[in-house]
Amino acid sequence: MYPTEVEVLRDLAGQLESMLEGGVPERGGDPTRDRLFPRAYLDPTEDAAETEWQGAVHEDLVRQKSAAVGALVDSLDTGTAKRKETLEIRLAPAAVEQWVSALNDVRLALGVVLEVTEDEIRVAPDDPRAAGLELYGWLTWLQGSLIEALLADMEAPAEEET
Repeated sequence: MYPTEVEVLRDLAGQLESMLEGGVPERGGDPTRDRLFPRAYLDPTEDAAETEWQGAVHEDLVRQKSAAVGALVDSLDTGTAKRKETLEIRLAPAAVEQWVSALNDVRLALGVVLEVTEDEIRVAPDDPRAAGLELYGWLTWLQGSLIEALLADMEAPAEEET
């Protein structure tokens, strides 16, 4: 990983952490927080049930999301400098899972800001969203690579004990 990539991840992690604060999101308040903490009850007549549900799970969700962000940042600090000014970061499977979770939340938040949909977005290089969409693509690639590594690790035969 290059130093600029490490700094981008640190910055995004910090921004995500600040979005996690603030209690249960109000319906229709902040679209980014609404995406990070989706409603369990979509029917507007079920607001009481939604309030009860969010009261029961919100703090646990914040703790899990914050732990994942913290693990990502902590592992950036444990990297080993390699040739060509790169940083090698070795992750245990549990840390990979936390990275995947944190990257997913960063992508969700960024996707809201960039108005990402399931449709492919093509923009001109001078479009104000171009850099953000490139970053979104890189985060998607990074998350996908980590998921592939997890799956490969799960499929690898276990070493026999002697």
